[in-house]
Amino acid sequence: MSNTRYNIRTAGQAKIPVLGLGTWQSTGQECINVVNEALKMGYEHIDTAQAYDNEKEVGQGIKKSGVARDKFFLTTKIFPDDMKFEPEKLKAAAKRSLENLGTDYVDLLLLHWPDDRVPLSETIPALCELQKQGLTRNIGVSNFNIANIIEAKKYADVPIVVNQVEFHPFIKQHTLQSFLNNHHILLEAYSPLARGDVFDNEIIKEIAEQHNITPAQVSLAWILSDNKRIAIPKTSNPDHLQGNLDAVEVQLSADELEKIGKLARSDGRKIEHPDYSPEWDD
Repeated sequence: MSNTRYNIRTAGQAKIPVLGLGTWQSTGQECINVVNEALKMGYEHIDTAQAYDNEKEVGQGIKKSGVARDKFFLTTKIFPDDMKFEPEKLKAAAKRSLENLGTDYVDLLLLHWPDDRVPLSETIPALCELQKQGLTRNIGVSNFNIANIIEAKKYADVPIVVNQVEFHPFIKQHTLQSFLNNHHILLEAYSPLARGDVFDNEIIKEIAEQHNITPAQVSLAWILSDNKRIAIPKTSNPDHLQGNLDAVEVQLSADELEKIGKLARSDGRKIEHPDYSPEWDD
């Protein structure tokens, strides 16, 4: 896979482009178009999930782009409902994703949520087996707290390379970030623009004006200023694709990074989570 367009982050054997296209709530022809445009524009990282109900459209966008499979990093996620208590259901769900995406493998396969009804002692070994079988190149988790990750690591005999969580300037994730750093797991930020709230923050707007860039680019640049983080902004607007991609090149000063870092607050989460969400770390 080429990484000439922008940087990568490494964990285990994974080499993950620092900025990807998120596809949550992107459906139908809109999804096909944005994936196609992103890949042709130079994106090297596409993120989807079974729960998004758009894997087929993502696959169609990939095919339409004509970009070779080994030129980009592809992630999908399996929801707890697909796992239940049987590892075979996890394996069947993964194979279903590959069929929908029109590929023989994904670069990263994530467990979408922890769920006390779904024992990690069964799902994590099954996930590891999928990597050994070549259906995924790497494995990871999403929406896991520290306790979840500690338990998952007990059952993993291959590296857990990513924890994909909500992350943006308004959310406190310091404790989780420190833990992930110590365990060589990358933090992958979904909702990096805080559902659009970055556009209304005066500090972020002021910094954007000073650099002649957008608040979205400020938020993404702040996230990527830490070399242990990845961002996957979602857009259905092809006009925003290039701006997000260009954020990789934005350099913020230490003072600006500090100002943005002070925006986090205890009630900063923007995403509604299911009833079985874990207790979040401060």
